[in-house]
Amino acid sequence: MVIEFAIDHYNRFLALCDPVSREYEILKNGLVIRRVKDGNRQYERVVEIFAEMRDAHLLLDMANKICPDAMPAITKAVSLARYV
Repeated sequence: MVIEFAIDHYNRFLALCDPVSREYEILKNGLVIRRVKDGNRQYERVVEIFAEMRDAHLLLDMANKICPDAMPAITKAVSLARYV
């Protein structure tokens, strides 16, 4: 699945993770992309994380503990992955 974080939520979550944790390992491989925002000529940067379901649950548990702002992105990706 792909978890898409707003750049500030990603940066905060990564900064709060222990650098030797599995969660940090998953997050550090994020890909920063630039995409059109709302069909306008404006762009936004987001971070895409490619994760398996078990890794998404690890991230969700950690976000619940240290960075609640990151939870909605993970929850959305998990719910979308269940319907594919």
